[in-house]
Amino acid sequence: MRHAVLLSLVAAFALSPALADDDPTVPNEGPWRIILKDQLRSEKACDLNEVLAYQEVPLGSDVGVDGRVSCFDGREFNFTRKGKHQKFSIEICAPAVC
Repeated sequence: MRHAVLLSLVAAFALSPALADDDPTVPNEGPWRIILKDQLRSEKACDLNEVLAYQEVPLGSDVGVDGRVSCFDGREFNFTRKGKHQKFSIEICAPAVC
């Protein structure tokens, strides 16, 4: 009896929609991310680890993007792009000393 109750609980959790693996696309997987990843590799010798933060900014009829990324080697860069067909401006993120 105890075994049957345990199996029914396991089955209930396995079939639960809350645990389904059909999450929407991760936000940092936008089409601009592929371009940024390639540009980071070629200009800064950075293998993109993750997009730490970003925002898409409406600029007239276009959309700009800016944010911060980290590399696998620990460096972080701020990036900005004013339009879809422009290159990213990429600057190293260094701590400020007061």
